[in-house]
Amino acid sequence: VGFVTNLAAVDANGVSAIERLRSAGVNLVALFGPEHGLAATAGPGEKVASAVDSATQTPIYSLYGQNVRPTPAMLAGIDLLLVDLPDVGARYYTYVATTVEVMRAAAPLGIPVVILDRPSPLGGTAQGNILDTAYASMVGRLAVPMRHGLTLAEEARLARHDLGIDVDLRVVPVDGWRRALAFESTGLPFRAPSPNLRDVDGLFHYAGTCLFEGTALSVGRGTDLPFHVIGAPWLDTAAVLARIRRDRLPGVVVDHYAGFLVL
Repeated sequence: VGFVTNLAAVDANGVSAIERLRSAGVNLVALFGPEHGLAATAGPGEKVASAVDSATQTPIYSLYGQNVRPTPAMLAGIDLLLVDLPDVGARYYTYVATTVEVMRAAAPLGIPVVILDRPSPLGGTAQGNILDTAYASMVGRLAVPMRHGLTLAEEARLARHDLGIDVDLRVVPVDGWRRALAFESTGLPFRAPSPNLRDVDGLFHYAGTCLFEGTALSVGRGTDLPFHVIGAPWLDTAAVLARIRRDRLPGVVVDHYAGFLVL
């Protein structure tokens, strides 16, 4: 078995999915890490090198470095690919793109891909514009809204259909989850899937504030509140707040006393 995952994928007791599978006797012959690496600690966009687990001698292939898709050599001797990636519910997070590349690599080799599904941490609400697929990339693979309301398995099924990937795709579904259920009610512990998404609140902000990474504004990387705030040393905050009050943007309320924006 090859396993696409990172150490943020844990069970309700905080035990990693890797450990759970090994303790169940699953023969993990290769691990595949997405952006941020198997440890989920590499920086945004940082290229991660492949490595070998010193304890088990299991190869750890990076899918965010020299390759974004497993090569036939990486998949040699693998009968089944498992995917357990804790997605964040926003279109531009790269884990769905990694899953798509895994599906594309497995398809011609006849290797089944099994998604070990997890709840969408943002619930089932869909918000924002839908991607124009002419601009599809690792940070936007499918024609879904910015906050898409789907689980990773649902995205994978959509990808198989929309992208015409002839892969044997199977799903271990989420048991007991409903779209209206808040992540805090699932009983699952939160583990940061990347260095700047440190809590569930950050995931909600990320679905909107990540757009500002395409501007000269900062989204708070390097501070204690990444993706919770936007700003710049040169920003005229008084003018911005005045403009927002004047335009009465839907869904935005300005705290007139503290000058905070509450979304």
